[in-house]
Order: sequence, then C-alpha cells, then structure tokens
Amino acid sequence: MITPWHGAAGPDGPVPPLFGRDASVARVVDTATSPDAASLILVTGPAGIGRSAVLTAVRDELAARGLTTLTLRVARTEHGRPYSVAARLSAELAVLNRNGAPGRTAKAAAPAPRPDAGRQLAAELRAAVTACDKLVVLIDDAQWTDPGSRAVLLPVLRTPAGGRVTFVCALRPSPAGPEADRVALDRLRDAGLAEVVTLRPLRESEVRALVTEQLQAKPSSSLLSTLRRECRGRPAAVLAAVAGYRRSGALCVFDRHAYLTSPDRPPSLPAGLPPVEDLRHLGGLVWRVAKAVAVLHPLGPAAARLIAEAVETDEDTVRGALAELCAEGVLRQGPEPGRWRFRVPLLASGLTTRLGPYERRRLAQLAVTAIWAGDATADGRYLAEQLVTAGPFVDPRRASGELLAAGTAAMLEDGYFAERWLRAAINLITEPERRAQALLAHAAACAIHLRHADALDSAWTVLSDHAGLVTPEALLEMEMIYVVSLGGTFDRAALTEICDGGWRSLPGGEGHRILTRAVALCHLDRWREAYEHLTAQRDVWSRDNDTVAALGLLFSDCIAAFLGRTESFYRAVATPYRWPLWTQASRHRFEHLSQLARALMAFGELDRAERMLAAHELPSGYRPVPDRVVADSQSGRWDPALDLARLGLATGLSVGDLPTHTQLCRETSVILGARGQLARAREVIERARTVQPVMLHLLAVPEWCLDQALGATERSERVIADALALAVERGLIVGTEELWLMQAVSELAAGDQAAAQRCVDEASRVAGMLGTGRARMCHLLAKAVVHRDHAAADEAVRLVRRRAQPLEQADTMSMVVRHGLADPSLLHEAYALYGDLDALLRRAQMRPLMREHKLTMERQSLTTAENERLLATLVAEGLTNRELAVVLGGSEKSVESRLGRLFKRTGYRSRVELASAMLTGEYPG
Repeated sequence: MITPWHGAAGPDGPVPPLFGRDASVARVVDTATSPDAASLILVTGPAGIGRSAVLTAVRDELAARGLTTLTLRVARTEHGRPYSVAARLSAELAVLNRNGAPGRTAKAAAPAPRPDAGRQLAAELRAAVTACDKLVVLIDDAQWTDPGSRAVLLPVLRTPAGGRVTFVCALRPSPAGPEADRVALDRLRDAGLAEVVTLRPLRESEVRALVTEQLQAKPSSSLLSTLRRECRGRPAAVLAAVAGYRRSGALCVFDRHAYLTSPDRPPSLPAGLPPVEDLRHLGGLVWRVAKAVAVLHPLGPAAARLIAEAVETDEDTVRGALAELCAEGVLRQGPEPGRWRFRVPLLASGLTTRLGPYERRRLAQLAVTAIWAGDATADGRYLAEQLVTAGPFVDPRRASGELLAAGTAAMLEDGYFAERWLRAAINLITEPERRAQALLAHAAACAIHLRHADALDSAWTVLSDHAGLVTPEALLEMEMIYVVSLGGTFDRAALTEICDGGWRSLPGGEGHRILTRAVALCHLDRWREAYEHLTAQRDVWSRDNDTVAALGLLFSDCIAAFLGRTESFYRAVATPYRWPLWTQASRHRFEHLSQLARALMAFGELDRAERMLAAHELPSGYRPVPDRVVADSQSGRWDPALDLARLGLATGLSVGDLPTHTQLCRETSVILGARGQLARAREVIERARTVQPVMLHLLAVPEWCLDQALGATERSERVIADALALAVERGLIVGTEELWLMQAVSELAAGDQAAAQRCVDEASRVAGMLGTGRARMCHLLAKAVVHRDHAAADEAVRLVRRRAQPLEQADTMSMVVRHGLADPSLLHEAYALYGDLDALLRRAQMRPLMREHKLTMERQSLTTAENERLLATLVAEGLTNRELAVVLGGSEKSVESRLGRLFKRTGYRSRVELASAMLTGEYPG
C-alpha cells in the first residue's frame, strides 16, 4: 500500500519548505540517477532530523526528471509481522509492472508462515525487479522492517551497481540493532553497492529560515537561542516547539518579528508528539522510566534510586531501562558518572505532558523530599519548580516559606519565575497574615515586570480582603500598583470612577487616597489636575508616614517638571539619596532612580540620566524594556532599540509607568520612519493612540516626518498645531520645545514673519522653564532660522555635539545648512551619522542637498545599492508608485524604470516576492 509521508503534505496540498537539506537531496538524487547507481542509499539520522522530508524532496525531484518512483512507509507494528514489507513491495511491483505506473493500491498480506515462504517471496521479487524499467523505491522508517523481509531483500540489493532498481531508505539507526544488519551493510558499502547519507542538525541560519517561513516573522535572538538549546537543530523538534510556544501564548509577533514573552516558560506540547509516542510503544517499564527520568534527571546520581522508588522496582532494573533509552537515542550519560541527559531537551518537556496529576505530584514529592533530606542536590530553580508541582504533597508551611523566599529573591531579575513561585506560595498558605505578605510580594513582582493583570488581581485582593493585616506603607504600595495596573489593562472606566469620587472610600489614611487619585489622574492624561490636587493637599500627604510623604514628593516633582516647574525635580536628580525611602527596601530605590531617569529621558536629557544612574547605581541590572528602548534610541544604538521595542510591543512590556509607552512608540516610529519603513512607523503611532493614550503630543514629530515624506504638507502642519493645542490644554511643557521649532520653520516658510517670531518667543520661554539641552537647542535653531542668526546656528551645532545624540546631531547640521546658516561641509558629518544609524530615507533626502552644494559622496555603486535597498523597503511597506515617486523625489515613470531594474537585478518577479525577500532577509542588498 502506498501511504503519504509522515509530516509531508498530502497529494493536493503544498509541500512544506525544506531547509538545510539541499546538499543531501542533491547527493541522493545524483547517486540514484547515475549510470552506476548503488543498489541501496540510506538516509540516516536520529528522530526528528527530517529523513521523511528529505525522501519527499527526493521523490519530487526524481519525478521532475521523469523517473518512476515507488513509495512505501513502514509502520512500527510491521516489525513483528514476518515478511510484511517484502510482501507489500512484491504486490506494489506487480501492479506497477502490469499497469506501467504506480497509482493503484496494491492489496497484499504477509504470507502464511511456512518453511518456503521466504524463498517464494525472494523469487517473486527477483522476477518483479527484472521486469522493471528504471525504478527508484523509497522506503520510509525502514528501521521497522521485519527480519524476514530484510533477509529476502538482501539478495536483491546485491545486484551489481547500475541495476534497474535503486532503493532509497530512510533509517533511524540504533546501536541496539542486530549485529548481522551492520555487517551486511558494511559488506554492501565495501562492494560499492550501498551509500549512506547522514543528515546533520540544522545550523542556526537554517533554523532561522525555518522559523521565519513557519511564522512569516523573523525570530528574535532569544527565541533562536531557546530553540537551539531545546531542539539541538532537529527540524521536527523546532516546529513542535514553535507550535507549543504559540499554543501556550508565550510566542508573540509584532512588526513581522517573533518573540518569547519569557524564554524560561516551557512550550505547551501535545500529548501525541511522535517521539513521545515512539517511547510509549516501547511499553512497560521503559515507558514508565522515561516519564520519570524526564522529571528527575537533574538530580544526577540520585535519580536512578528515586526512579526505582517511583516505578516500584530495583535500581539495577532502572539502570537497564535507562541503558535502553540511551540505545534508542533518547538519553546520553555524563558528564559525571550516574548522570543522565536528554539528547533533545524538548523531549523531556514532551514526556511530562504524558504524566497524570498524581504522577506529577508524586515525582515532585520524591525530588523535594530527597533534596530536603540531603540525599540529592539541585539548583534553587529546580527545587522551587518541584515545590510548585508537589503542592500539598510536601510540608506546605516549609514549601510556602521557601517559595516565598525564592520568589522575593527573584523579584527584580526574573519576573516569570518570581510570579510563578509567589503565586504557588499564596496557594499553599492558609494563615491570613502570611498570605497577605505573599500577596504583597506577588503584586510587587508582577508590577515591576509589567504583568498588569496578575498584579491587579493580587493588589485588589489585599485592598479588599487583607487591608487590616498589612502596614500602612504596604497598603499604599498596593494602591499604587492597583492604579498602575488599571492603566496597564486599559480600564479607563475604573480609573475615572476613582478620580470622580471612588478615591474617598479607599482603605488607608487620607494621604493614601490623595496620592492614589493623583496617579489615577495621570493615567487619564489629566496632568494639570493631578498637580493641582497634590498641591492643594500638600499639608496632608507631606505630614503622613514616610512612605506617603516620599511617594508624594516623587510624584509631585515629576508631574511639576512635565508642566515646566522643574526646580524641585532637578534637586531630586542631584541628590536622590535624600529621598526618605532611599535606605529602605532595594525596590524603592530602584523605582525612585528609574522614575527620575525616565523623566529625564522624556526631556531628552539622556546624558544627565546616565550620569545619575552611574553615580548611584541601580540595585539590579534589570531595567524596564521601555526605558532601555529610549536610552538606546537616543544614544544611536538603533538596532538593539528596535529589537527591544518590538519585544515590548509584542508582549505588552511597553505599558506601565508613565509616560513609557508613548515614549517607546515615539522612538520606535522615529527609527522606522528614518529607515523608510513608513507604514510600520504609522502603525506604531496609531497603537500609541489606542493603548495607554497619554502625552500624545510627543508623537507629533515622527508623524510630521511621515507626512512630509509622503508630501502631505498641509496635514503635517495640522499635526504640529493640534499637538501644541493638546499640550496647552493639558498644561504640559515637556516635548513642546520641538513643536515650537517646527512651527517657527513652517510659519517662516509660509511668509508669516510675525507668527514665526511668536514661535521663537515661545521656544525661548520653554527653554527658560525646562533648562534642558534639547530645549536650548530648539530655541537656538528657531532663532537662527527666523533671524538668519549664524552665531545661534554655530552655538546649536556645538551644543548637539556635546550632547552626542546622533540623530539630533545630524538633523541639526542638516537644518542649519539647508537654511544657509553654516558651512555645507557639515553635511558630510551629518550624512555619515545617518549612515551609522542606517537611516536610509534621511540619507536619500540629504543627497539632493549635497549635490546642490557640489559635495562628493561615496562611490556611485554604493549609492545605487543603497537607493535600491530603500526602494525595496518602501515597496515592502506597500507604497504605490505615486507614493514612491513623492518619497523618492521623482516621477512615476522613473519609479517604474527603477523597479524594472531592481526586479531584473534581483530576479524577483513581483512586489510580493520582493516583500517576502525583505522579510526573510534573502534580499541581496
């Protein structure tokens, strides 16, 4: 019977792409079609390496060359049925010789066992093979061929090279296989009648291509690292892991890039995973040992004894089963004596899916008990994970205490495990006071790592059920986490209810309620109200306990700074150690420094933020994703910034403390826009408007750049005007310095000198209020452009060089030259800075200005290649020819010509193919 290949597409479906196997397929096909073809070609490799997929590709290539093929797949059950495979093959050959092509289903049963059955089958096969024209027989899973069939087929394989039939067999080798088979194969190879093609594990580049094809998104470096560690380059394991991560919700995609929410979170694997099913078919003790070793192997030499206890047998029997698993290619011994490891770690996760609830807890109980008794050793993470699984099967008080300690210790460094261990501790604790403490720690850990839904649940449980069991300081922290988490889960209705009156019924003192309302107002983008509320109630909250007074001071300083009242804020930045909670819990110092640095970066003061953090050191290497994105973007590290931004936007790690989401979206859209990825930049801006919409005027600059690039001048002017109006309505000064500069340039271009002067005056006022380098730079540029002030232009250039933010530096130099206020040679420096940032669009926009000033650029071939890469990028963004003409500064006809040349050079036949190549990284530019 002809059967479909395992894991391959059906006859009407597309054949899945094959990665990393071109050379192997070519070698098999070339050998099978050569005049002196060997009788036997073995495609070997361990489970999941892709033997079946290679056979499928070989079959398709042979069919394309006009060769007849015959395909059989051997089932595991056939190993115990004498002559099963030989009888099937004989029947198939009979149908083929009678009809001239394989297409009917041949019905064949293994012959009844009698002394001459083998001889009869051998004679039939020799006759059938002799009657064949050139034929390639492909046999998948040949390792399950019964011994009788092997004996019958061996004489057929001894046909001299170049015979009528070539056998291509996919075989999973086993050290435990019959010695006679190995001897026979060696003899065939020595006689030139057999060739072995061994499939190697995929390289990282091949895994990347496979995952990209599967997800239609580029995998992140952390995802690739996880797949390399868990799958060891076996394509079937890679595909199973990817599907498992998607099933568990751990894999997220944004902007055609794929990320894991936590690299430590295991995939959700199906119970019927083929390698697991292979082990299940071994049955009996080996199957039970395989499941137990999946849990207990990290315990090293103690594992065998514990497995024996779990399966109720002796250690020698267990070691025999472990040796059998080694022979099956599942385990390997080492590096120390008595220690066992999985060749493919993902298989251990697959085996645990076959454990029942009792089995899971029993194995975890054995592991925990052995570690507690000193009979086994393991790292703290393994013990904590087994405590989670064991639940009430071990001493709940001791287990909950250790989980609480482990979760608290991991709070800043490892959000996934901290949340998991603390939640397990909560479930084990029955005493109200201890339960409240665990809830406090769980809410804090989730808040730090922006797991808002979980933080909200624990914080609300404390506020509603345990408010009387925690300190006033802890109660306030829960109220803050509760409000921030409402913002993080986009519950504006609940925030509004708090602001409109619900705050008065919150637990705790009056100071608690004042601060909670102020934070809720900020999450609703009502900054002026928040400041006025804190100012009016200052006598109340400043005289409350240290925590209330300290947080009130931090909130008041930061909000006031955003409104242009910066004096107190800058004192806090200069002396953060004077904050009342500085010497208390490390997480308070972490939040204090993080919030001050976040506010500084919102003002563009990256250098000041980094000096403060360097002088006082965060108590952890962890920094929230949005903060790292802004810092990397402003310092010119655009590739890591973009990677982190996509991670944050894919996994929800961009939403939390204010105004981080808006800042992250701003920086991301700036990078994408400068690189020509206009549609993606627009998508990020729209996302900021719908997810935690605060300080939206900060998005006006990148949106203006997009509109300008697409020739929408009037729309770009409205964007700036609307942003200024929104900032005025909110009372916000932060970020308006750039808006006044752009408005000044726009008014001057429109010929309204008076309006332009008003903008210069506003830029001067903002610079005086904020006292930041960026505000001063914007005022100098506005003054230079409107007044034709060369001295102001020179000072602006000196200032941006000191600030050392590459994009700001290049934009400033470009502006002063464009307005005739500086030596055109500055464009060389700006052009190089854009190049370092890979800002393709900015460089393309600058080239006409450089030509106008007769400045030399790099070799024409480099310029052409860069122009083509920009064109390919814009095409992948979905721009029409008309839009391409506007962006590139040419005509639609010239765009058509450029596209024609691009398609001819690259070999792509359509925009779709070109866009796909840009996605997968195959574009040759």
